[in-house]
Amino acid sequence: MSGMQIKLYQTDNGPCPYRDDETWHNVSFRTSNIPADGYSSLLNQGFRRSGLSIYHPVCSGCQSCIPLRVDVQNFSQNKGQRRTWRKNKDIRVEHHPVGFYQDDFELYRRYQQDWHNVESPVEESEYFEFLVETPVPTVIIRYYLGNKLIGLGWLDCLPDLISSVYFVFDPEYLSRRLGVFSLLYEIEYTRFLDIRWLYLGYWVANSPKMNYKANFQPAQILHDSRWIPFNADKK
Repeated sequence: MSGMQIKLYQTDNGPCPYRDDETWHNVSFRTSNIPADGYSSLLNQGFRRSGLSIYHPVCSGCQSCIPLRVDVQNFSQNKGQRRTWRKNKDIRVEHHPVGFYQDDFELYRRYQQDWHNVESPVEESEYFEFLVETPVPTVIIRYYLGNKLIGLGWLDCLPDLISSVYFVFDPEYLSRRLGVFSLLYEIEYTRFLDIRWLYLGYWVANSPKMNYKANFQPAQILHDSRWIPFNADKK
């Protein structure tokens, strides 16, 4: 990070998506380019990114957002994950450079409206700023059933780690558990690259939206600036 001048600012992001009656605040900065080792260092300090914004939660009286990473070299699928993996053997997976593609945007917009019940139509500029603009090497992973695009994942690919950025799927295929399948695929891809760690962003205890992350073991969480083993049975 030497030589970089960073101007931090605090943002008020409205209601917390994980805690009722709480508000969500970040400290963040924007950058159009950051060295891979610099971003790795920031991830290991609990930062994440959204587009060109690098952020860290700083909510008053709350430290519920806990960074989590999976040890892919020692990961083994549990029974439910093996079932999901087999169920999706007919899916074709493609890797592409990050960029704006209309089919991607249409799936993203449908996911936000049908799955997250976003009321106002998603704008192309919003999608572009969130998932196309990036200061680090990023790839799009597309999941096809036949010729139909049913899932999209974004991965930041650094020399010593892979960071899972976001995933969307066609809600019509809910029964396939594509969110779980995509993470299983990302684990296999990270393992293929001979990289040990897949970063999954934040885990929040007792949050239904986050429960699935505890099922990918072995894993570590960031505690007092140190990565420690994550015992999912002692959440």
